[in-house]
Amino acid sequence: MILYNISIIVDDDSHDEMLVWVRQLLYATPHDAHFLKMLDNPHEGTTYCIQVMGEDELKITKVQQDITQAVQDYIGRHHHGKAFIFESKMEYLPFQ
Repeated sequence: MILYNISIIVDDDSHDEMLVWVRQLLYATPHDAHFLKMLDNPHEGTTYCIQVMGEDELKITKVQQDITQAVQDYIGRHHHGKAFIFESKMEYLPFQ
């Protein structure tokens, strides 16, 4: 199982508009995504995370196409220099 994380770091002056847009995107997506706010943010502004679990790389690739690309495009058009994202993939491991 893979946990796919998209972190969005947004400046305070772009925060409200970005928050509304991301919520609308996630409401419309067919993926079971979780939306989180980082509480102990080491960056200026606010950091949000979108997390999706996938059984394989094909699922993660679909999420990248549907969600990550939309977020990148939106930031480029509406919040250039005011927000950025980074992605990470984590694999669940057994304890033994």
